[in-house]
Amino acid sequence: MISKSQSISVRLSEDDYAYLMAIRQNGALTQSDKVRELIAMAREAVGTESFARSFITASDSMAPYRARYKSPESDRSIMNEAVFDLLTESAAIIQSQDSKACAADLERHLFPVVSDMLRRLLPPLLAQSGGTLLNNDLAEQLQQQLLTDFSHLNCANRKE
Repeated sequence: MISKSQSISVRLSEDDYAYLMAIRQNGALTQSDKVRELIAMAREAVGTESFARSFITASDSMAPYRARYKSPESDRSIMNEAVFDLLTESAAIIQSQDSKACAADLERHLFPVVSDMLRRLLPPLLAQSGGTLLNNDLAEQLQQQLLTDFSHLNCANRKE
């Protein structure tokens, strides 16, 4: 489909005209080029379909919570860090999906994030190694539950 351009006419104050003419991004020379570049800059500033921009926004949103729940380095919780990373990356992925993305696309992008969290959390939960957990009694309870669940899964897979 051929896209047609729309012609517009505007009146600008001297200051706005000077600002418009000062735009030099992407080789904008003519008034039309400069208006198009100004629109592109505005879209870029408010758009969320960029993973990098969404990640920065999500990181900025999570920063105060990371700071609030950060333990001294010797008592850093791998659980808290993994969950904060999961939330930050998941939010960025969800925000950066274009409007045509479907649930399968989102899941495909979330798989590595969830996989990373599991790889980080399973060693300290199952073997009590590979990171610090601040609530050892809860970790032991979860360890027992996970081992039971894995045993049931293993038995179910053998029956099939």
